[in-house]
Order: sequence, then structure tokens, then C-alpha cells
Amino acid sequence: MTTQKTLHIRAYFRALAREGVTDLPNPLHKRTGTMDYFAHLETPRAADTGNASEPAIPAFENAAELSAFCNAGNATFTIVSEKTGKRFTYRVAFPTDRATGKLDRSSGIMFASALTGPDNTKNYSYFGNIRRDRFEVGRKSKLAADAPSVVAFAWFWQALTQQRLPPSLKVYHMGRCGRCNRPLTVPESIKAGIGPECATRSDGF
Repeated sequence: MTTQKTLHIRAYFRALAREGVTDLPNPLHKRTGTMDYFAHLETPRAADTGNASEPAIPAFENAAELSAFCNAGNATFTIVSEKTGKRFTYRVAFPTDRATGKLDRSSGIMFASALTGPDNTKNYSYFGNIRRDRFEVGRKSKLAADAPSVVAFAWFWQALTQQRLPPSLKVYHMGRCGRCNRPLTVPESIKAGIGPECATRSDGF
């Protein structure tokens, strides 16, 4: 059931997208007392990235590489707050063409989903759309607009579009190319999250 609160928050995010607001609070920051808005909300299960201080896959080091990866069209990644340990795993991808089974890169839209179950390859729940770098909660979202994973993504995506990578935020990919989703083996590609062939594509990922 869609509540009035959910409708209000969805409208809030759409307004932010239209007006280009640049001052969303960081939902991954630690809060105390009555100001801890997220204390009563359940955190969805996220993929295990191992020890955040010593990951098998290095965290992205700059916003440009992270932006290229997240906008490549088939990216799965985990964001982690070093201050609080909170983390969420997302998939950002173009829709799949039902006739061909391939990603429809001409659609002009990418769908955002969050990991909400134990299987980190299948248990993703759709919650929003990305058009021209702007994120908004989808009308058919499987998650509430005020779910921690949705609010955290809105904050993260806004920072990304501004080419900012907050020092306390670490972002890891899952060892697969953000464009074709094939396993990465070349050290430079593992660092960037994009395979060598996909990096030379003329369609800008």
C-alpha cells in the first residue's frame, strides 16, 4: 500500500532532479539521539565485500573512473561508509530487450535496483530510473521511497553527477565489467571496473 508519506518523498526526489538541488544530506553518516532518522529502519542485506580495509578488489580512487563504471550500462557495485560500516549493493543497468535478450542502450534510461536478498546475482529489487544522469524513484518501485538503500542511492548518485567521491565513502565493483558484465582479469581493468575492449567502445560505454 502506497502511503501519503511515500508519495511525498517520491515527489521530493522528483523535485530535486528537476531543480538540480545539490545539498542532500549524507544518509550514511552516523547520527545520534532523536536526529537519527535511519535508526528505526531496517538495512537490506548487502553483498559481502570482505574486510572493507583490505578488499580483494580495490575501491575506486577517483570520481571520473567511478562515473564511467556506473554509467557503463550494466554495473553492480557496493557502497560502504568507513565511518559507520553501513553498506548497500546496487545494480544500474539499461533495460533488456525482450526480443533479443540484449541490453537496450538506445532507450535513454537505466534502472536502479538494490540487493535485498541472500543471492547477490538475482535478489535485486527495482526502485528507480536514471535519465540524463538524473535519478528519480520509480512509480513501480519495489522499495519504499524512504528505504535507507533508496535514500543512500539518491545521495550517492548526486555526488557522482557532481564528480565528487566523499573521502569516507568506499565503492567496490564485483569483479565484472560495468558494461558487458564479464569477469575482469587485467589489473588495470580491475582497477577501473571496465574491460579493455569495452573501454575502447565508441558509444562512450
